[in-house]
Amino acid sequence: MEIFLVSNNLHENNLTYTDHDDLDTKISTRPLSIEGEILAKNISLLPEFEKVSAIYSSLYSTAIASSKYLANRINKKVFIEEKLNDSKIGILKDKSLSMVRFMQNHDFDIKLNEGESLNEVGNRIEMVINRLVNLNINNKVVLYTHKRTILSYLIKVTKVGYSLDDDIVLEYDEKVVYNEEAKDADIIKLTFNKKKLVSIDVLDV
Repeated sequence: MEIFLVSNNLHENNLTYTDHDDLDTKISTRPLSIEGEILAKNISLLPEFEKVSAIYSSLYSTAIASSKYLANRINKKVFIEEKLNDSKIGILKDKSLSMVRFMQNHDFDIKLNEGESLNEVGNRIEMVINRLVNLNINNKVVLYTHKRTILSYLIKVTKVGYSLDDDIVLEYDEKVVYNEEAKDADIIKLTFNKKKLVSIDVLDV
């Protein structure tokens, strides 16, 4: 079985909020940028996505907007799954988002008030993946999710290390499968054999 984790990271930044919605609400509702829409279409055309049996998406606008292109191309419904949502930041107070993410990358149990730790996020996405794997079907499934959510799952199944700049780097089978560099999209292919994870590959678009 093959499960693809997809994060389209090209969201719209040119937004000004006139009310006082919290940061998590703003992140969950922001749309894809024009470039992100183009990227979503290109992702849907990947040859690896031929014969996909099911498509799942988080509740976030960027994930749903990305999933619609593949759903339209292969004539499938999109199943909305909240466990694929982005990591909930919580109340920053006097902390910066970059500071919180740096701390969480070094202690997977750290979380803010009303937020989530990386371990908590990893546990919920692992529940989704295990459920799909336990169906014991030889199919392809695409999960449209988010960069931090993908990181949260991968730290559970990879070797965790850090670069010279102290950024997190994840390795599987002696190859890097995740780092903190800014990318337009993160696409991770998980291959399972007899319900066991046997390979992790990074796809480019």
